[in-house]
Amino acid sequence: MRLVRLACAVLPVLAFSVLPSSAQDKAPPPPTQPISNILSKLTNTPRGWTKNLNGSYKQAESGVLCPVQFKNFTLEDVNGPSEKYPNILGTCRYEDGRGRTGAIRVRKYIEGWGSDLSRAENDKKLMAGGADAPPMLMRSSVDRKTAASRLTVTTVRNGYLVDCSVAQIEHSTPKGDFPLYCTTLPQ
Repeated sequence: MRLVRLACAVLPVLAFSVLPSSAQDKAPPPPTQPISNILSKLTNTPRGWTKNLNGSYKQAESGVLCPVQFKNFTLEDVNGPSEKYPNILGTCRYEDGRGRTGAIRVRKYIEGWGSDLSRAENDKKLMAGGADAPPMLMRSSVDRKTAASRLTVTTVRNGYLVDCSVAQIEHSTPKGDFPLYCTTLPQ
């Protein structure tokens, strides 16, 4: 109980100390960002993510939840924002114990970003919204490093792109249970 009181007293002070200057930023941060930053430091979680009491992780800006387990997959690790790609806010990596890996990647939309023109066009279609925008887009590929078959479903959550993918080493079509189930995760 004493720890809860201490946290309630310290969190507001810390929250205001980490707020960015409004003169420096063009767009204000999400209202939960300061608290998320504090909790990330206290619990040693990646920047922008919070770890829930049940072991799941939530990405603050997008509201995407990465559960500890779903289907046959178990959460292996969570990586925060990418230094190489500033539009990637983080990735949750899963394994099923039978050679398949899954990932939930959260990213900001940057026009033209992607390893090829078709991926950039897919992102643009999803972000356009409206009646003509698809609810999700699916693509399959082969991983260049491992030669694994990969199936990825991309959808939009709270203005952010969410890639849900599964890869398997065998050279058959990947099962779509992970990516499709991933699109139904609660926020």
